[in-house]
Amino acid sequence: MSNTNYLKSPKKKLTASYIIALSLIAFLSISSQVIIRTVLSKQEKDARVINISGRQRMLSQKISKIALQLERASSNRQYAKLQGEFKSVIELWSTSHYGLKERSLELDLGGENSETISKMFAEITPNFDQMKQAAENILEESSPQYIDPYVSVILQNEASFLRQMNIITFQYDHESTSRIKQVETIETILLVITLLSIFLEAKFIFRPAVKAIDKYLNETISRGLALRDAHQNLLNTNQEKESVEKELYEQLEKNHQLQININKDLELKINERTREIQDQKEEIEQQASKLQKQNEVVSNVNRKLTDSISYAKKVQHSILGHRQNIIDEFKDGFILNRPKDIISGDFYWFYQKEDLRILVAADCTGHGVSAAFMTIIGNLLLNDIVINQQIHSPKEILNFLDMELYALLNLKNVNKISDGMDLGLVAIHSDRREIEFVGAKRPLYFVGKDNKIDKIQGSKSTIGYHAKDVRKQFESSIIDYQSGDRLYLTSDGFQDQFGGSQGSKFLQKRLIEALNRTINYPMVKQKKVLEGVFEKWKGTAPQTDDVLIVGVEL
Repeated sequence: MSNTNYLKSPKKKLTASYIIALSLIAFLSISSQVIIRTVLSKQEKDARVINISGRQRMLSQKISKIALQLERASSNRQYAKLQGEFKSVIELWSTSHYGLKERSLELDLGGENSETISKMFAEITPNFDQMKQAAENILEESSPQYIDPYVSVILQNEASFLRQMNIITFQYDHESTSRIKQVETIETILLVITLLSIFLEAKFIFRPAVKAIDKYLNETISRGLALRDAHQNLLNTNQEKESVEKELYEQLEKNHQLQININKDLELKINERTREIQDQKEEIEQQASKLQKQNEVVSNVNRKLTDSISYAKKVQHSILGHRQNIIDEFKDGFILNRPKDIISGDFYWFYQKEDLRILVAADCTGHGVSAAFMTIIGNLLLNDIVINQQIHSPKEILNFLDMELYALLNLKNVNKISDGMDLGLVAIHSDRREIEFVGAKRPLYFVGKDNKIDKIQGSKSTIGYHAKDVRKQFESSIIDYQSGDRLYLTSDGFQDQFGGSQGSKFLQKRLIEALNRTINYPMVKQKKVLEGVFEKWKGTAPQTDDVLIVGVEL
């Protein structure tokens, strides 16, 4: 009986200890998974809210676009078709607005808006109500001739609605990001607790367990030795039994050593894994800090670069002159100028003296900053040639401009610069009702008494760049005009824009068709229609090049 008590097995105690240790680790792992799954579920709803909020901005722009199309509908059939599309967009826009505002369960937007977002919806409500009321009035009208006031209301409120909707979308995104950061903090705390638990378990459970096993094995060995002595005393004459006892002893020793080695390896692996986790954590924190600093540097550089280019845009506008001052010198007109980037590589130029008016529309090589420098050079050279040197012949103006631009760009350069510009120039002689046109790879579109577009082709030579063994010739065309005739000078940006259902170019043919369809419109409205045609064709595609159209009525 005493021997039985002496060899009492530590199995129950070790089993209970291991169950407690594994249960704690399992609890921490399950808690972490529950938190992650909860965040993922909320994140899905946040993503849907942000997507619908972002879609509201697109729908508000689409409402303005369809409203403008309704305003210029050419038939009742087209008007009715557009009304149907307009109604669908209004219903989706309105449903989404109230769904976001009330966090509708029907749209799977469960939850509640924060106090900040609720205030933002209160601020945007006047714009939304006015746009919605104007849209409902448009839907009640059966003809486009009565909807102009309602379209104006939509256009007046759309920009404010879009700006405030942007703020709401950013606030949704900010709140979602804040929740994720809170969960990341909780998860970090759980990770620390887990690591601490592993350390404590290693110290207070696994090490005592190893000692208990060692003690139990030692006791087993002691009992084996005692049994061996007893067997030796009882079976001195039995060599076989002695051999068996010896083998048993050796096997017990091997088992003991094997268990010790296993326990040591286990402890080393636990310590090594703990160090690896700590090192990985420190490395991640260092990388995050480094990335944050790099992002701040990039943001500062981008902001300074954008500020510099925006200032260059102001300088460019001051050099080009005020558009309205040019238009005021004609019966009617417009200047449609849409840079691809912040600053443009297209420019216009105007000069008037007594009965002579000179109008230029030019397209410099490329776009952006480099082309904008070329617009300034072109303006300065035209001022020198026409104003200072008093050269008023269109052919001579282009010849001098070509020579001086080439000399300016290549006089001190070893490698020739192939940059230049394409342009159209008209000299309008009011005293003899005559237009003299000369172009460098750009045409003139002229509308006379027959009320149709006539295209006058310019020269095939460009300004500035000189190819080998090619002599440039700039030939002029003389056109008689009457009061009410119109003329248009353009760059190639409008016709080269990619878009449409096939992602193809707009082409010159469609530009002429668009001008022909709007030839009887006032020129301000004609510009508005051309802008709508351009936006519809471009769609979501990026703008291909700078766009410039100068149209005047004589």
